[in-house]
Amino acid sequence: MEKMVVVVFDNESKAYSGLNELKKLHQQADLLLYAIAVIAKSTDGKVDVRQVDGGPLGTLFGTVLGGMVGILAGPVGMAVGMASGSLGGAVSDMYQMGIDLEFLDDVGRVLTPGKAAVVASVDEYWTTPLDTSMEPLGGIVFRKLRTEVIDDQLDREIQQTQAELQALEEEFNTATAEQKAQLQAKIDATRSKLQSKVDAANKWMEDTNQQARAKVMALEEQAKTASDRRKAQIDKRITEIQSDVAQRQEKLKQAAGLAREALTV
Repeated sequence: MEKMVVVVFDNESKAYSGLNELKKLHQQADLLLYAIAVIAKSTDGKVDVRQVDGGPLGTLFGTVLGGMVGILAGPVGMAVGMASGSLGGAVSDMYQMGIDLEFLDDVGRVLTPGKAAVVASVDEYWTTPLDTSMEPLGGIVFRKLRTEVIDDQLDREIQQTQAELQALEEEFNTATAEQKAQLQAKIDATRSKLQSKVDAANKWMEDTNQQARAKVMALEEQAKTASDRRKAQIDKRITEIQSDVAQRQEKLKQAAGLAREALTV
């Protein structure tokens, strides 16, 4: 199952050792490493990214990592994020990755000044290999199972905006000439809003397709050197990813298709 993992260490040196251990686990096919980074918290509470590889997740991982850094920096970091207007977007990006503020609060309690952490998106077949490899380094492991929530959010927003447009158009048909001028402005704005929701859904479908293909390629590459038992697990995971993305795509395609019909009327 795909998870966001944060492993907190006493210092940067141990964090880099943890990074190497995670890469070994990936090479041994004990887990699949999608993206990874090292962050460090200075004595004054500032959190910096020391190293990052977005892998199949690309820029999304980097964006999420930036949001995490802002929040893990504590009240000062959050205040700066709110003042610049960036924190709301960062929270939204993390929400897409299945990360909530409660998870980060747990991490923040342990990631105190002077400590460092490895942040990674992984597919784990079981938890023992990671826990066992981090224990000698004193790494404290936090896991958050990734859930895809943005699909439902986009579907809901498209349906709500479409219903809003339909209600305005019905009102327009029975309005006076004076009222119609005002209603038409609202209709135009709502149609524009609906189109933006459809565009967002199309972009999200494109992004998830690309991510799914990249994940499958990474799994196929890992399978080349895996044992027969592990190859069976990898093949199963590939099937799960392909089935999951197909179901998610179909749901959004239906919602976007109905919205486009409403826009052409």
